[in-house]
Amino acid sequence: MSGGADPAYRPWRVQHFRPQTRVSAAKDVARDYLEDAFLYRRMPPTTFDGRPVDTTMRWFIGSTAAFLHSASRNGGTTGRRAEDDAADSMDGLLACLVTAGRFEVETNGRFLPLGPGDVFVLDTAKPHVMRDYPGHVAVVFIPRAAAVTHVDMARADDLAGAVLTDADLADLFAMQARYLVGALERIRPAAFDAALAATADVALAMMASETDQTQGGDSLVARAKNLIANSSADPELTPAKVADILEVSRTRLYAAFAGQGMTLGAYLRDRRLQMFLTLLRERPTESIQQLSADAGFDASHSDFTKMFRRIYGVPPSRVRQALLDERALEGTLRALPPPHDTPSK
Repeated sequence: MSGGADPAYRPWRVQHFRPQTRVSAAKDVARDYLEDAFLYRRMPPTTFDGRPVDTTMRWFIGSTAAFLHSASRNGGTTGRRAEDDAADSMDGLLACLVTAGRFEVETNGRFLPLGPGDVFVLDTAKPHVMRDYPGHVAVVFIPRAAAVTHVDMARADDLAGAVLTDADLADLFAMQARYLVGALERIRPAAFDAALAATADVALAMMASETDQTQGGDSLVARAKNLIANSSADPELTPAKVADILEVSRTRLYAAFAGQGMTLGAYLRDRRLQMFLTLLRERPTESIQQLSADAGFDASHSDFTKMFRRIYGVPPSRVRQALLDERALEGTLRALPPPHDTPSK
């Protein structure tokens, strides 16, 4: 049902939480695909310390998507349980933007520390707990029936709890979501519904791009490794720069490496450590700081030594001394006279 199709249709819904009372959404709205649904009906916001809850959740029920803006003015927690998925009509994906404050979200076996500007995805079918300290979040709800036409749902399980802040379309989604926050209850419903539908389309395109990350993952990792093999000595080569050079989102690149049981940062570090050890064997009398810089490490001598000791259990100076002792022993052996037979008596 569109916002202008029925004069009795009122898409705006507001839920204010105050001590001992909750004002439900208006009862005189026309029925729609989210009739009587509320994301956190069974786990409404509560504060950490027992103070009165000061949270406002504003809804817009559009023709193809819904929009929620939650503003918490004191720290607290809310969530969605497994039984909620069967008990209400909310079944779909939530594209979320932190517009202010700080959040922690637990869902799908993931823990997400989130701050202003972070974009993340939740699935109404998967339980989640959200803590704010305090914070504001804008949410676009997309029914699963609409999501399946854009997103490969066979791989959509990884979307629940995915942080898409670095996704290709994340900035556009964030810009449009912020516009919706400002326009909520201020422009005509039909106009807001059109803006919401456009934002939902961007969210779907953003999520569809991320579900494609497993395709070609091996070749993407191979391309990254080849780049690192040729450029790891550059101290400005960071995981983020690798993603930029390969023209992929950091989220996609990190996921490709995670699919092979490693992290991009650790791989880049280990490659530089291998180069450092090679240089150390070739130039054992040169300073540790110079050799680490030539290997691509942009760190102080003490920081590099701490990192090296943490990984190998010994400081780099001890490895160098062992190499020097080995060379000295080889020199001593070479200086010995050749063996000769002693005449027997």
